[in-house]
Amino acid sequence: MEGDMQLKPLLDVRNLTTIFDTPKGPLRAVDGVSFTVERGKSHGIVGESGSGKSVLVRTIMNLLPSTASVTPDATVYFGGKDISTMTAEEKQHLWGPQISMIFQDPMTALNPVRKIGAQIADPQRFHLGRSKRAAWENAADLLAQVGISDPRRRLDQYPHELSGGMRQRVMIAIAIGCEPDLLIADEPTTALDVTVQRQILDLLSVLQRDRDMGMILITHDLGVVARHTDDVSVMYAGQLVESAPTRVLFRHMRHRYTSALFRSTPRIDAAPHSRLFTIAGRPPDLLHPPSGCRFAPRCNHVLVDCARTPKYELIDGTHRLACHNPNASILTDQGEGTP
Repeated sequence: MEGDMQLKPLLDVRNLTTIFDTPKGPLRAVDGVSFTVERGKSHGIVGESGSGKSVLVRTIMNLLPSTASVTPDATVYFGGKDISTMTAEEKQHLWGPQISMIFQDPMTALNPVRKIGAQIADPQRFHLGRSKRAAWENAADLLAQVGISDPRRRLDQYPHELSGGMRQRVMIAIAIGCEPDLLIADEPTTALDVTVQRQILDLLSVLQRDRDMGMILITHDLGVVARHTDDVSVMYAGQLVESAPTRVLFRHMRHRYTSALFRSTPRIDAAPHSRLFTIAGRPPDLLHPPSGCRFAPRCNHVLVDCARTPKYELIDGTHRLACHNPNASILTDQGEGTP
């Protein structure tokens, strides 16, 4: 039995569909998404703003508004157990000590009227049963681990007294305080300057590796997933269109949307005043999505077959794709080189 458990992925998401009830009708923000995350591995989910990335992880975390619902055939397995079958008490101790999340904006995620120390220590007291003294001692240690100087003094400060980068580090300290098995980082470097972004992402990679956590990294930046993930899934208009181990994907991008995303990333080695590449058109209206391939209205390589919805299927041992006319080579659309 133990051997079987070891073979199961840490997180196994199957056919996840999230529907919002809007005044104009149902909107499928996430549509039939399936993926897995292995223990000790980092899985990147990348796509344009509005592609459904944040809704996907908020669905997993059960953080949806009352206007949203999940279809009955969707399943989320964590550690081999279907989350939907868990009792309320089991779920209460799932979020935090087993699955934790870093949100996009720490200024809105942190409580502005409570001290930093209390916000880090309280989850440990509730989930792990630590005394107030032990939890506060651990909170100081966590602040030191995430690179905050003079951590004991910071425990008595409020969020508005810290810089954006320090607040993000506090969010990371809260998220890892109960030693979760899976960490979800939803655009963890939004609104931070480039230097701080690199520090935060490097810190997450070190923590994930040292603690043997699984991690989901949500971003719109392919350069970030190239440096900080083991596997990557590309999301467009609520659906996954391509996934593969990160090294495989960057050697051979098969979906036209993936290669277009890569081309639209500014390059430091580009000639001065070079024209920036953009993806033509705009994402589809998910209230009335186009029939067939959802990327077809923006694609330069449309076939007659693209009027049919492509299957998201395994095309070799590790590469999944939903496309009727995939790239033959990474060189076809974007030239040489990888990020």
